[in-house]
Amino acid sequence: MKYMISVIVPVYNEEKIIKQFLSPFSYNCGLEVIVVDGQSSDKTVEFAKQYPVKVIQCVKNRAAQMNEGAKIAQKDILLFLHADCLVERGSLEDINDCLNNGYIGGCLSQRITSDKIIYRFIEASGNIRSNISKIFYGDQAIFVKKDKFLKLGGFNGVALFEDALFSKKLKKEGRLRVLNNKVFVSPRRWEKNGIMKTTFINWILTLGFMLGMPLDILKRIYADVR
Repeated sequence: MKYMISVIVPVYNEEKIIKQFLSPFSYNCGLEVIVVDGQSSDKTVEFAKQYPVKVIQCVKNRAAQMNEGAKIAQKDILLFLHADCLVERGSLEDINDCLNNGYIGGCLSQRITSDKIIYRFIEASGNIRSNISKIFYGDQAIFVKKDKFLKLGGFNGVALFEDALFSKKLKKEGRLRVLNNKVFVSPRRWEKNGIMKTTFINWILTLGFMLGMPLDILKRIYADVR
């Protein structure tokens, strides 16, 4: 059975990088790209409309944006991708093959686009964690069969950890896999806020989530980087 892929991209004020992100997708025949804007105040929408992609808008909430994109997706596979991430060549074909072989979803292996040694430890720990726990984060390029996504009700409408909460639901439905294919992630959040500070905050957030702390409290700690 041959699957086709819809790439869903939640964005907010990404005019600096949206052209670089969308350029590679201009040449993928049969690939549907849906940019879901959270009411940006810059030229994100204007720039996105210069490419052969669908552009829609909704409230600024990453979970809600991804759910809206999934609603209009026409393909059998959903790939959720952040605007500061790019996938390795051949990844789309391997996602397709993975889901043809009995898996219902998964993610790619994270690679942070910097030569600094500390990033090798950060990405390695994240990849090991996702392989063991099958809990995926948004910057790992989560993919899933659309019918399973809809059956589970999509992402919870929360401010944070919508990706981890969805992973918990998903792994109860069937087999998941972390592919060796890379998703290349910008180091901009670490670089802007400081590598050690950002890593420490991520650990605190993850620990708080595991301990069941209220998400609105954790959201106050979390800092979006644009």
